[in-house]
Amino acid sequence: MARASAGDQRAFAELYELHRRAVFTFLVHLTGARPTAEDLLQEAFLRAWRARTRYRASGEFRAWLFTIARRLAVDRFRREGLAWEENAAALETAVSFDAPDRRAEARDELARLQRALEQLPPAQREVVLLARLVGSGAEEIAQITGSTPAAVRVQLHRALHRLRVLLGK
Repeated sequence: MARASAGDQRAFAELYELHRRAVFTFLVHLTGARPTAEDLLQEAFLRAWRARTRYRASGEFRAWLFTIARRLAVDRFRREGLAWEENAAALETAVSFDAPDRRAEARDELARLQRALEQLPPAQREVVLLARLVGSGAEEIAQITGSTPAAVRVQLHRALHRLRVLLGK
């Protein structure tokens, strides 16, 4: 990011290639719509490029980028007056399987998981998506959500417990 901050477009392109898939996946699951996620992904990287000179090297670029993406999603929902929703169809298109019988089984599992995720409060859903889908740790999630690592761990613990109950496991 230091090179990108100095205006090196090639360095920023490398950051884009390195992080775009994870940010996109997070946004698809957060918004439930691939087109919305694509728009937000592009806007997140555009904002990151525009703000590159204000980036503080004390933080991790990935957390900074996810914070931008999350805020854009929240702003979009607020602007459009929508609630946090997830869409099982978006999950199905984001995951592909080889065998038709495996696809049907996976679709059923995804639908069950989707219904369970929808029953979580938005803050818990975000923490689960960041931790399990993106692979972020408590420190990074805390940076992204503006929380503390301890609060993130509590939210994640409660969310996973609730998911286990909802899924009957």
